[in-house]
Amino acid sequence: MKARITNYLFCALAASLLITSCDEHEMEDLSWHSWQPGMVYCANGEVTDFDKCMADGNTPEAVIFYIDDTDEIPGKAYAVSLRDNWPEAFSDPDTIYVAQGTSADITAYDGEENTTALRYGKVESPMATVLGDKYFIPSVGEMFKLYMARHLVNFTIQQCGGDILPIDAEGCWYWTSTECEGAKADRAWRFSLYSGRFESTDKHTPLPVRPIMMIRLNRGEQQ
Repeated sequence: MKARITNYLFCALAASLLITSCDEHEMEDLSWHSWQPGMVYCANGEVTDFDKCMADGNTPEAVIFYIDDTDEIPGKAYAVSLRDNWPEAFSDPDTIYVAQGTSADITAYDGEENTTALRYGKVESPMATVLGDKYFIPSVGEMFKLYMARHLVNFTIQQCGGDILPIDAEGCWYWTSTECEGAKADRAWRFSLYSGRFESTDKHTPLPVRPIMMIRLNRGEQQ
């Protein structure tokens, strides 16, 4: 009898572990493997093409411009907002110049962390305080990823009725969230989606921001 009970308990435990394992596997969202730059991020969190977004009655909110499949930016995808933000300064013109706690690494993909520093630091950043909760100001590195996908992105943005990226406007610049090494108190980088160039600029200069959002790919969690 004791052996029978032990065997029963072992089988029950094994079945429980198997069910748990299956459940966890089913929970994992692997649909991002089929994503491509130019697909639509819908307001309900789905990523699909424009026609399906419309057919399902969803509202387009952003456009995918990068999906990591090489571990360059592990487990992340990026989408760009359909709208520009109104020109604002990097640092409040009524305050003294001061370093605002962002990274100065022009190769880093750290706009989310930079924007947190700009939102909640001691010195107000006008361009950061007007952002929606899920959006942030791209770093130089993230803006370059957007620049590389600009044509695909613009086609979908136009379908969605958004503000197309000014890739033909030589004088149009956007703020990044990256301060300049050696001059973090008073200068940060601006980026041209026309040329792919970035330039050091006085923080009190008003420039537009093109907000982006990050999507975590490990279990399809949106941030």
